[in-house]
Amino acid sequence: MSETKTINVAAAIFYRDNKILAACRADKENTGLWEFPGGKVEAGETSEQALRREIQEELHCTVQAAFFYDTVTYSYPTFDLHMDCYICTLNESESPIVDPKVHSELHWLAQNELLDVQWLPADIELIKQLGTFWNDIFASQHL
Repeated sequence: MSETKTINVAAAIFYRDNKILAACRADKENTGLWEFPGGKVEAGETSEQALRREIQEELHCTVQAAFFYDTVTYSYPTFDLHMDCYICTLNESESPIVDPKVHSELHWLAQNELLDVQWLPADIELIKQLGTFWNDIFASQHL
């Protein structure tokens, strides 16, 4: 009996102007599905270090603040996902830039737009939670 591989990732829930950033995957397996940007935690990194590195590599911008929010676990057919999620902000002068090797497009979504895109399966419960508790999660005193 083979053991399922666990992949550890970190994801950024960027918040700006009462919207969050969603990224549409460009890879063949997940093309057209939306996610929070981020990526794999490499050996010797904390999840926050991986988050900051991946955002710099994928979106060509810098995470200003990152507050741990939740860990999502999800079992895909070929691996188990362990995703540390952070509420993040960007410097006011920076905007994320799409890397076509990773994402086909980026959109800032308001609370009432969260279900307008098709999210990766691992993100769906998180999206529902964000939509339900939006005002508590993104209260100005937290950011």
